[in-house]
Amino acid sequence: MPFNFKYSRQVLGIFIIFMGAPLVYFFKETLGFGGSSNFTILSYALGFGLMIAPGDFLKKFYKPNLPALRLGLFFLGMSIIYMVVYNNDYTETAYLIRDVGYYIFIFTYLFLIMSVSNEIKDYFLPLIVVLTFIGSIALVYSIVKNPHYMLGQRATVQFGDGSTESSGNPHVYARNGYAGIIASYLYLKVKNLYWRIFTWFNLFFSGVIILLTQTRAIFLSTLIIIAMYFFYGVKASAVRQTMKSIFTPRNLLFMGILLAAVIYFISTQQFIINILSSYSEGFYKSFLNAMSTALGLNKKDDFADASAMGRVTNLNYFADILEKDPWSLILGKGYRHRYMDMPVLESLVDCGIPGFLTFFGMNMILLKASIREMKKGDNPMTTFLAYFYISYFVGLFTAGRPVDTAYWFVFVVMIRFVGIKYLDRRPLVQKPETSDIVS
Repeated sequence: MPFNFKYSRQVLGIFIIFMGAPLVYFFKETLGFGGSSNFTILSYALGFGLMIAPGDFLKKFYKPNLPALRLGLFFLGMSIIYMVVYNNDYTETAYLIRDVGYYIFIFTYLFLIMSVSNEIKDYFLPLIVVLTFIGSIALVYSIVKNPHYMLGQRATVQFGDGSTESSGNPHVYARNGYAGIIASYLYLKVKNLYWRIFTWFNLFFSGVIILLTQTRAIFLSTLIIIAMYFFYGVKASAVRQTMKSIFTPRNLLFMGILLAAVIYFISTQQFIINILSSYSEGFYKSFLNAMSTALGLNKKDDFADASAMGRVTNLNYFADILEKDPWSLILGKGYRHRYMDMPVLESLVDCGIPGFLTFFGMNMILLKASIREMKKGDNPMTTFLAYFYISYFVGLFTAGRPVDTAYWFVFVVMIRFVGIKYLDRRPLVQKPETSDIVS
């Protein structure tokens, strides 16, 4: 693993802001560092501090993805203006002060990351592998220590005493496992044997975490990136060559023996059978309830999926607007008018057509840039970010709000590093970084 204190410290700072929620929840809820927002603020402050390089701070700023940046700044500026002058529903002072703090965090992160060198790309993946592994360990430790946790329940760090299943946030840990799978797979080519063994283990462990958290959006995102990897990242000739090397008589015999041994071992371990049965049954019921609710098959007195039912209700609300008051969507209905649980749709309801076009347009630019990075695959950091972003693009239609910091911290990282054309240029002679510095 390459190591440079300056760049590794900056990667850690970036990670704390846009992927550090699993560790923040663990320290707050399981280790008792304080359940208030003060610990989260201190965590952000630590991340910002680690991103600052004393020798380069305020001296170098790197050119980001300018089209995405312009649209992102337009949407953020518009949402701030709406918060001040077009806000009829979200007016409680404490909430407004909290939202002002969110915007400060977003713009601070954007400002600081502009001065982070492109050289962090060589130190990014190994640190992500290690940090996602720590996040997964934190989740396992938490459910082991939780006396209320039952086999088959969605795994998460529970808020408070953990006495209810819904008192945690499994999504951040599912996304941590999702990131662990991507980073581990991309880092499998590491030459160090011990690192390779650890990376394989983290790849498997991250998959287990996704199964434990039972998050449908991450399941879907994982299937999508697997398909995209084979479509964009693997050549047909490489697939044919791999198939020829795998499906030899000796390899088939070895895989058959290994599969038989695994099946025999599992069949003799009732505890493992119970675990697999509990989680497969839980996921099947959850998926069936969600589909039934979305299709309108569940009545009010049935066990309808709350998340899917909320989206059905919001879609009905949006359809009612289109039927009775479509002109209100030109400028929208105001800041945080309604929690739609679909950021793309809420950007239209709250901020109207300009808000929708800028918010969704920015994400389409980031998606296009991500696909381009998948095709190239020559920069491990941007390739990771490209695949990681897919889960957030899926989230635009499944969960959250368009002004959530959880989205914007990721957008900021994407704007800074993905879709940057000057990163494609390879100088004939190594020179100090100057061509990509804007001030």
